[in-house]
Amino acid sequence: MTITRRKKLLTLLKESSSAINGQQLADHFHITRQIIVQDIAILRADGEEIISTNRGYIHSASKQPQQMHRLFKVKHTIDDIEDELVAIVDNGGRVKTVLVDHPVYGEIQTLLKMTCRRDIVHFMKQVEETKFRPLSEITDGVHYHLVEADTKQDLDEIERALRKLGFLIDDSF
Repeated sequence: MTITRRKKLLTLLKESSSAINGQQLADHFHITRQIIVQDIAILRADGEEIISTNRGYIHSASKQPQQMHRLFKVKHTIDDIEDELVAIVDNGGRVKTVLVDHPVYGEIQTLLKMTCRRDIVHFMKQVEETKFRPLSEITDGVHYHLVEADTKQDLDEIERALRKLGFLIDDSF
């Protein structure tokens, strides 16, 4: 039964057009969420590319709509971090990473995974409660964000919002 269930689970993930959370899968198969977690681990060990997201599981071969990505080069102070992030998520973007181009170490990048204002509030709380120094401090405030959105229009709106705030650096000249 477990091999059959895993095959059905894999088919379900591959045919889904959206992420499916562990509890939904558990309910579908009438098992516990912990068994789903174990099944996912076994499928991954067998080479299946199953990704865990904050919305659930996605198979790399799923029928998920392809997301658009754009790298934005920006510059601002530590006091402007929240405004920058809000401009991105309020215009349909998801902040995937922050990256700086260090003159000695080269590219330094970290995941952010900010998808909504709640993520920003949590991040800003961490900033306030720690001796936070932004990664961009080592490059005089210049940094990049890899942003994901559902459409090119969303990315264009994000670009306009960052430009309006005076954060966007345009290197096309």
